Amino acid sequence: MHKWRSTALKVVTNRTLIVLLAAVVGMVLTFNVSRHVQDNQFRERALTLAETVAAVPQVATLIEEGDPQGLLQPLAAKIAKETGAAYVVIADNKGIRLTHPNPANIGLRIDGPLLALQGKSYTTLNNGSLGRSANGKTPIYNSNRVIVGLVSAGFLTSKFTGETSYLREAFLLYGIGLIILGLFLAEFLSRRFRDKRIDAELQSTRVKYQEREAMLHAINEGVITLTPQKKVLLINDEAMRLLRVTDAVVGKSIDEVLPQGRLLDLLEGETRQGDDESVLTENFSLRVNYRPVRQMGREIGAVITLRDRTEHVGLMRELDSVKNLTDALRAQQHEYANRIHTLNGLLELKRYDEASDYLGEISELDADLAEHLSDKIANPTITALLLAKVVIAREKGVALSIDAQVSLDDLALDGNAQVTVVGNLIDNAIDATAGTSKAAVTISFTHGRPGYKLIRVEDSGTGLPEPNPEVVFEDGFSTKQATSGVHRGLGLAIVSRLVRQVDGSISCFNRDGAVFVVDIPTTPTSNAESA
Repeated sequence: MHKWRSTALKVVTNRTLIVLLAAVVGMVLTFNVSRHVQDNQFRERALTLAETVAAVPQVATLIEEGDPQGLLQPLAAKIAKETGAAYVVIADNKGIRLTHPNPANIGLRIDGPLLALQGKSYTTLNNGSLGRSANGKTPIYNSNRVIVGLVSAGFLTSKFTGETSYLREAFLLYGIGLIILGLFLAEFLSRRFRDKRIDAELQSTRVKYQEREAMLHAINEGVITLTPQKKVLLINDEAMRLLRVTDAVVGKSIDEVLPQGRLLDLLEGETRQGDDESVLTENFSLRVNYRPVRQMGREIGAVITLRDRTEHVGLMRELDSVKNLTDALRAQQHEYANRIHTLNGLLELKRYDEASDYLGEISELDADLAEHLSDKIANPTITALLLAKVVIAREKGVALSIDAQVSLDDLALDGNAQVTVVGNLIDNAIDATAGTSKAAVTISFTHGRPGYKLIRVEDSGTGLPEPNPEVVFEDGFSTKQATSGVHRGLGLAIVSRLVRQVDGSISCFNRDGAVFVVDIPTTPTSNAESA
């Protein structure tokens, strides 16, 4: 309220100063114009009086005669008195005064150039012996049109200064009244039009705000706008859902709202600006786009869009499962083709006994592994996945050993999540060891602490980065070469998220290669969620 009153007082003060300044300037200009007009009027009156005196025949005659009886002085004094002039000075053709209100000046020459003796009539404003005056000078002609002298008539400015003062006082009186009236009218009209304008602007602003809010919260993408100081200026419903925040975050710095991590880096614009980036949170897979907003070359904020790609990632996981199965079938087909070729060669060589032994050996090997996994794991999906991975590992020259001691049919993870966790761990281990001198991978399924089971994957590869091996679980971390259009570093990040969503844990360390240990509960928890 105090701030509003201060603003209102400033507005009234400024308006008053503007009106006063305009009034003062107007009055000064009016006074100057009025004085200029009066000066011109009195100069014209002085010239008219001088011309009238010069036209009197007696004046020219007396000048030519030298005015022996001194008749010009009383004549000039009489004319001056009757017309209200300050003086009427008559001089001969040499500029010698023959008349003057001050008798001491009679017989003295008039100062300055005397253009009237050259036949010119003119007016001036100057300081004469009697004071500042408006005067007019004109030549005096005799009957033969010969200049015999001049007449100088003048009116003292002090005479019409009184009239100007009266006019000034009248202007001041009426001007002050008009200023006060103008201030009241300006304030009245200002308040009236301001209230109407404010009402119209409020209505327009309310409509625009409602339209913007409706459009903003209706779109299916999350939208966040930030100030140059990285404070949340605006956030819509979808963004609040994806980030698990409320509209109370408006006005707060983005690093106060979100924990440290890759998502915060993306929202602060620390990565490539303008490009879509994928990031995993505890509950969603997001596609983030950060675009700075610039005006006149200066950054005034940023607009961030968030798209929920969780369903897309789930479909990609299922696609990966199908791809893994396809790879396994291809590897099995390749291996079975080799076995058939071997068996066909033995038969062509008529080594029937060796062919029989070879057939029994390979049949017994695969049947024993399948039967063992089926009995121990009791999960046909994981059993099929493991058999496929064995074939793929064998094709890449990697020895994959499976130690199954417990069943996996009671894990809190659903079928797709189990395939994702086990498949990613084995694939990473095979990729890490393939091509090394001792390529070996071991996966074991054992009991953990009460209510939990352990999945342990070891490989003989180069190991994990030190001193912080668990950096491999961070979204975006990958040791593989980046491919255009492909976001690396999602596999282990997804595995970590799936495990933590069912209150499980995952850890890793180095011991003659990489070791991953997953601790998964055997009963579903309330926060289990399919990714």
